[in-house]
Formats: sequence, structure tokens, C-alpha cells
Amino acid sequence: MRIVSLLPSATDIVVALGAGDDLVGVSHSCSGDWEHLPRLTSTWIDTQASAGEIDAQVSTANRPLYELDIATLEELAPDVVVSQSLCDVCAVPSGDVREAVISLRNQPILVDLAPDRLADVPVCFDQVGDAIERKSEAAQLQARWTATLENYRGRHAGGGLRVVFLDWLDPPFIAGHWIPEMIDLLGMTDLMGKSGEPSFKSDWTTIAASHPDLVIAACCGLTTERAQNDAVPLECPVLHLDGHMHFSRPSPALLPSLAMLSDAVSEFMEIA
Repeated sequence: MRIVSLLPSATDIVVALGAGDDLVGVSHSCSGDWEHLPRLTSTWIDTQASAGEIDAQVSTANRPLYELDIATLEELAPDVVVSQSLCDVCAVPSGDVREAVISLRNQPILVDLAPDRLADVPVCFDQVGDAIERKSEAAQLQARWTATLENYRGRHAGGGLRVVFLDWLDPPFIAGHWIPEMIDLLGMTDLMGKSGEPSFKSDWTTIAASHPDLVIAACCGLTTERAQNDAVPLECPVLHLDGHMHFSRPSPALLPSLAMLSDAVSEFMEIA
């Protein structure tokens, strides 16, 4: 089996299913020990710029944010290509990938992942598991997923904690999709997030008016230290968490993300 992954969450799933050695190509944003593999995507966005500058580049872009190396994809002759149709800002758009796959001589299986909610993530395990012939491994991963979620259910119930979760700070974006469900699962109240819907831009006045007890910031693609460079002009406490390896990747990475969130909140409650 020859597998190409075009986004980090897909790589997470392939590895979790025990097929990491079958990867023959990954995306430029896939983290891990993949230096020996070709990177099939690239971006002209200056990822070292400030959050405000990155947002300006994306919001005013008049050309695709990402490029797919079709020539190398052809040379690799993959059996399976895993892509996504969830967010065009995060990875190569699914339409571009589909056109590229159709043009390939060997016609690989294209797996298109689109998890909007927490319950959609284990469905992705099945999608990938079916395509790469790892069905039993996918079932085991689903069982671990379910058990972990149940272990954390209601962990902070009774505390009455009202939170705002941000996945970008300049400008502030309210995290959506699976994040509000993770907060609800832990027994807290997400004041502004919309489950199953994309993140959306807000402003500090509106966020302050929601009167959160705590603001949690895990900026998409940014480490904790990097996100801390951006000011949060609010009076309430702010927790900065890792948005690079956690929270923004709808994959098994959400399990340690849930643990990270729960531990951070526990520490906050002890201090408060």
C-alpha cells in the first residue's frame, strides 16, 4: 500500500492505524519524522509573519493559498490519497486534489475527509481504514476514542465555568466545529462558539460583553509560545494552549487535546 497524506490530521490517522511506514508523501505542514518523504504541498503565505499579517495575506489573497505538486504525485503512483474538504484556508482545496487525482495514470483511491463535529472524527477513522485495508485497526481506534471521551465527560461539571475559546487572536476568531462540543463534554459552557460550524471573526468588545470567566486561546497552526506574542485586551484570565499539534487537527490528536484542556482548566480552578 502506497499512501499520500495531504494534511496533518490525515497523517495522524494513518499513523494511528499502524500504516505510517506506508506513507510515501506528506504535506508541507505535516509534523513528525517525515524528512525522508517528499512534501507534496507548499504555500506562499509567510507563516513566520505576525498573526495580523497572516490574516491580511489570507483575507486579501487573489490566488490559491496552496499548491499541489502534481508531477511528484504522479511519480509516487500512490494507491490512496487522503485529502479534505473542511477548510480551504488549512490545506489544498478538495476540488484541486480531485482534479489532480483524476489526471493520474494509476487512478488512486481518493479519501476526502470533512469532519464538522466531534462525532464525525471517528467516521474519518473508518474512511481511511477502509481505503488502506486497516478496518480492524480503525475499529480499535474508535473504541479508544469513545472510551477516552467518556472518561472526560463531565470532568468540570458543577464548576459553572463560562468560557470563550479562540483559534486566532489578531483579529480574534471564535473556534467552532468540534471545539464547543469538547467544552460541553467537560461540563463547561461555551459562550460564543457554534458547534459544527466554522470559526468566525469577532471583536474584543463583543467578547468582553459575553462576560467569560476564562478565555482559552489555541491558535490554529501556532505553538503556545508563538500565540502569546499577540495581545489579548481583556480583563479576564487567558489560557494559551498549543494550536499546532492540538485542537485544530480532527484526528486522534483531539484525545490528548482534551486532556490538555482539562488539565489546564483544573490548574486554573486551583489558582482561582
